[in-house]
Amino acid sequence: MSEHAHKLKAPDPARAHGAWVYLVISILAGVLTSARFDMSTAFFAGVAFLGVFVCASSFANPAARKWGRFAVGCAIIVACVVAGIATGADPMFLAYSAIAVFPAGASAFFALRHGFQSGPALAFAVVALVVAAPASACAGGAPHHLGLILLGLLAPFFAWRTWCTRQALRSRSGWTRKELKSLGWREAALAFGWTALALTVVHVVGARH
Repeated sequence: MSEHAHKLKAPDPARAHGAWVYLVISILAGVLTSARFDMSTAFFAGVAFLGVFVCASSFANPAARKWGRFAVGCAIIVACVVAGIATGADPMFLAYSAIAVFPAGASAFFALRHGFQSGPALAFAVVALVVAAPASACAGGAPHHLGLILLGLLAPFFAWRTWCTRQALRSRSGWTRKELKSLGWREAALAFGWTALALTVVHVVGARH
């Protein structure tokens, strides 16, 4: 297989456990940031981002597009956006989709140049997922500056841990299933721990304003 063909062979993002962990944690962080406002609308916005992820994953491999998954993702997006707005979500949460375009575009750029498993491609992809946090917080009525603080705390850390995990996996071959599971649990614990710290900072800042 040529090097160019190897670069274009994309894995299925929906099968990446790490991506789901970071996405779910980001949604949870956004919902908890809006705890003093409206958590239900924050939840709808977060799940809408999950729908976007499902849609994007259906086109990850141009040679095997999954139209059924795409339809499910679109249904989730429409249902959650309508439900969120109907329950009083701040429509500005939709603007965060535009913010997510930039890291997503950067991820695609590095994926095409260096492969989908390259460090920059994975790191920027994770940043695009983390945008779900401020979007959810905004929809729930939290001030925009709290959402941006949350994004600023979570995105660099998650991108860094993604890079470190990639380096660890590439450092040697022959990883066993038990070792991979242990690595996954460790990274999930680090992500939850850092998110708890970030939420503490956000709530302290919010209490002062």
